[in-house]
Amino acid sequence: MSPSLLLVLALCMSTGALICNSAMNKFSVHVMNGFKNQTLQTHCQSKDDDLGLQLVPVNGEFQWHFRVNYFGTTLYFCNMWWVGGHRSFNVFWVNDDFLVKDCGNSDCRWKAQEDGIYLYNSEHNEYHFYYNWEP
Repeated sequence: MSPSLLLVLALCMSTGALICNSAMNKFSVHVMNGFKNQTLQTHCQSKDDDLGLQLVPVNGEFQWHFRVNYFGTTLYFCNMWWVGGHRSFNVFWVNDDFLVKDCGNSDCRWKAQEDGIYLYNSEHNEYHFYYNWEP
């Protein structure tokens, strides 16, 4: 048995099923522009991946796909701004409630609107308000 496979098995046994399953699954983060007539500017990244500046048109979407690391520490965050304000926040992290209830185990869907930023809650099948814009 290879040393890397042994490490993965040891981590799965010591950390629990969530991190082990998360490391095997592919995740997607979607950033959607729900504005009526404004472009959303966003810059998303993790410790290892900088996704660059994205200009998301009205009703448009920016998305990316990835697998979490074996330690369950994968974290993505975004800076978003438009003429009405800005906000920096985490858009993906490994946590039971977040992954199951909000991301439906694989897709995290964020929507920017004039009155704030919303996250789709797959458990309730609707967007929930998450953040206000900062001036």
